[in-house]
Amino acid sequence: MPLLAVLGLALALFVLALLLDLWTPLSPGRPPSLQVLADGLLRQNLDQARNTLGGLGEVMAAVLGLALTVSSIIVQLAATRFTPHVTTLFFRDRTNVAVLGFFVTASVFVLWVNFSLGEAYLSHWGILLSMAVMTISLLLLFPYFAYVFDFLDPGTIIGRIMRDGVRAAVPPCPGDPASCAARRAQAARSIDHLANIGLNALQQKDKDIASAAIDALEHLAITYGDRKGALPTGYFTIGPLLRQTPDFISLSDESIQELEGRKTFLEWKVLRQYQMLFGEALSQIKDTCYLVAIDTRRIGEAAARRGDLDALDLSIKFFNTYLRATINASDVRTAYNILHQYRQLAEFALVFAAERGDDTLAERARQVAGFLRYYGSLCYQRGLSFVTEVIAHDVGQLCETAFRVESPVHDALLAIFLTVDESPETEEQETTLRGVRRAQVKLATTYLLHRRPDLARKIQADMADEPTARLRSIWRELAELEDREFWEVNDRGTNFDYLTPRQKAQLPAFFAPFFDEAANPAGA
Repeated sequence: MPLLAVLGLALALFVLALLLDLWTPLSPGRPPSLQVLADGLLRQNLDQARNTLGGLGEVMAAVLGLALTVSSIIVQLAATRFTPHVTTLFFRDRTNVAVLGFFVTASVFVLWVNFSLGEAYLSHWGILLSMAVMTISLLLLFPYFAYVFDFLDPGTIIGRIMRDGVRAAVPPCPGDPASCAARRAQAARSIDHLANIGLNALQQKDKDIASAAIDALEHLAITYGDRKGALPTGYFTIGPLLRQTPDFISLSDESIQELEGRKTFLEWKVLRQYQMLFGEALSQIKDTCYLVAIDTRRIGEAAARRGDLDALDLSIKFFNTYLRATINASDVRTAYNILHQYRQLAEFALVFAAERGDDTLAERARQVAGFLRYYGSLCYQRGLSFVTEVIAHDVGQLCETAFRVESPVHDALLAIFLTVDESPETEEQETTLRGVRRAQVKLATTYLLHRRPDLARKIQADMADEPTARLRSIWRELAELEDREFWEVNDRGTNFDYLTPRQKAQLPAFFAPFFDEAANPAGA
């Protein structure tokens, strides 16, 4: 469109000039004519042709120099900012090659037409074509600059790298080893380039570019996972070149064989980049940690949908790795948000397993609860009491989801939930234990509401040794909380301890065995 607009304006001015010449006498007593104008354009003498082509040659050289200078500078700046792979992308692009090639061809053509001029030979069509290519070159110049700037837009670069990776990672793929190795290498390079863009963006505090790179990795992993069933077995062999890359060189031979047998080398590659970006984001832009967790959850959910339990196990393993890094950094807020995504992955596994009748998938949710129990205990010991309380509420919510979908792992989840609490030693740990007890009471009201007092009694038995004063205060806190939404902005959006009116109506029944009078906490 810019090219056509500039061309239309130039033609309009040229036609206007011709019309004015036709309407205005060229000399006294000589009327203007189209023949005279055509002879002036097409039948130049030797001196006119030399003057015209001499000027054209200088302008064409200037156009070529300007295009190459501007392109090389901004490509180099983009390569420094994002990834050196930008240079390769630039010179592989057909539009860039075509336009720069046209500029060079036009310059050489004008040079040779000018060289061929002489008394014996005057190429009128060569002169006319020189004017045409010169005109096109000038018209192309600024639209081409607009194209180059758009080409080097971060979103465009990330999209191109992602598409190259997807094409290399998904079928159709020939079964010969050389082709498989080339495709594997191309997919791995694309993942590395995207990770480098994300890493550079984090170091430069550019949240938007980092987020785009992380999302591109997720899209590549999910697209590949959905189609990898059609790939030949040889594609999943980790060859010598890939084995020497940083993401695989430290792995033992047994681990490499495991990745090959489970066909999860590319998911491992993507999630290792997430691990690196997560570690960098902890000290740079913590919001990016949440996006890494969200995309890891999406990769795990996609694996669960297609029944790829090995890829799901990888997602769970990396969630545990994120939690470990967060706990080591004593970053409570990041742990709070990571746990939210981790719990959602386990909930998805429970619901999807119930829909498909897949007990092995439900077992993954039980494993997640066991891991959460472990990290809750670790946080308790390190003084991250709030994280332990969050874990208690998340495991309680998993129990509620399992109860609702009648999952076969519900009883196992409940047993894990009842072991989250620890004996308090400090005032802060005492507060944490109260939070865990509130989560247990909340779950018990759900059981009572659905006429399962036997399950509520298990929770009552776990709380049998609690001091009466603590139980009364917990009852009071739960009964008095009226606001479902939390009063600060957070990813969860709701109060942990909120009970619906129907759940609150079950509080007297739950606390009745603990008191002589089971009326309400106000009478305590």
